[in-house]
Amino acid sequence: MNAAGSAQGTGEPLQEGYSRVRWILLAAIVAIAVVVTEALKPIPQPLWYHNFADTRALWRVPNSLNVLSNLSFVLVGLAGLFVALRDRSQAPQLRLPLAVLFFGLFLTGLGSAYYHLAPSNQRLLWDRLPMTIAMAGIVSFLLLDRLKNAGLWILPVLLAIGLGAVLQWSWSEARGHGDLRWYAMYEALIIIVAALLLLMFPRPGPATRALLIALAANVAAKVFELCDRPIYNLGHLVSGHTLKHLSAGLGFIPVVMWLASRKAEGHQPEVRAAGR
Repeated sequence: MNAAGSAQGTGEPLQEGYSRVRWILLAAIVAIAVVVTEALKPIPQPLWYHNFADTRALWRVPNSLNVLSNLSFVLVGLAGLFVALRDRSQAPQLRLPLAVLFFGLFLTGLGSAYYHLAPSNQRLLWDRLPMTIAMAGIVSFLLLDRLKNAGLWILPVLLAIGLGAVLQWSWSEARGHGDLRWYAMYEALIIIVAALLLLMFPRPGPATRALLIALAANVAAKVFELCDRPIYNLGHLVSGHTLKHLSAGLGFIPVVMWLASRKAEGHQPEVRAAGR
């Protein structure tokens, strides 16, 4: 065997071993998060969460900017859903999670607008349910795109876990002993796992750039949410929560543009998701 052949023969097992270590690390992080969450005491939804800084009405719409800024989710969700469903350049098992992602964004716009008209724990349920749909879509897409021999069953499993976490929280609040732990863990893990999949399993190209921008925009959205009142107090022009909606919704525009560019260029459908 020549030197090149020897190097290739030893390189592939090393690469597979390194990939296996990364998946084990990712699984360990998820397992640790579950153990830590289980060890915590139940955390009720704080009622002060509903006291947003900007309560101004416009055109008789209460909390108008927090309501109307949800158009970013609605419009980007509709545009992404249209492109994803018509795009034949993706393998079917990749198109479905993308369609679920954008459908979730569209529903998030409707649910969040409904919640912000009269914020309460009861209405917050309809804000969080669609968000978990979008979360399941994006992580399912990343897993199917990077995990060898992955099956589409990942999508319904993640959907069931996310929707179950929200319903469990709502049920616990209705029973008088609110428990936000599992929904908070799900939301945090979605961001962490998505970031790790993009960074630990790099695939240079426009898709990765678009997804990284979307992820960064959603991390920024969490910062805006935490700084709701300080941002509003800077000049009483816009609140941090309104900026959260705009950042989280508009952050997915690069993903829509990437899908549209693939369709315009006429890429051939992939046989299956590529594992790494």
